Amino acid sequence: MDPTQLARTPVRIAGSSLPPPIVSYRDGAWVLEAGYGYDDGGTRLTVPAGFRFDLASVPRLFWPLVAPFELSIAAPLLHDFLYRHAGAPPPPAVLPSRRYARRDADRLFREVMAAEGVAAWRRYAAWAAARAFGAPSWGRPAPA
Repeated sequence: MDPTQLARTPVRIAGSSLPPPIVSYRDGAWVLEAGYGYDDGGTRLTVPAGFRFDLASVPRLFWPLVAPFELSIAAPLLHDFLYRHAGAPPPPAVLPSRRYARRDADRLFREVMAAEGVAAWRRYAAWAAARAFGAPSWGRPAPA
């Protein structure tokens, strides 16, 4: 599907046990159209509507191995949200309030991909790339 045809669409991932995020694709970015919640153990993480994200920062050179659209929707959404806020999103996005370390955000990324049915080798490749190359993005504001 051409992502520009999406408009307030619940994006269902085959094999996912998670509710689908409702997204649109506008101006080169995915936009969350309705708040999205995820229970991470005893913590409720809620990404607010309007959050813009890039799905997954996989260089095009590597798309034959791991394309962004093969990793899920919820995992990069939650991961990008935590990264954008350096693990400390504004209240009430994380209840009870807590700070996520970068390694915790990356762990969550891997776990959510598993819940969405992403193949183990793809999960590991994406997680390893986030661990190896994600530090410069930690706490970086969204591109204008």
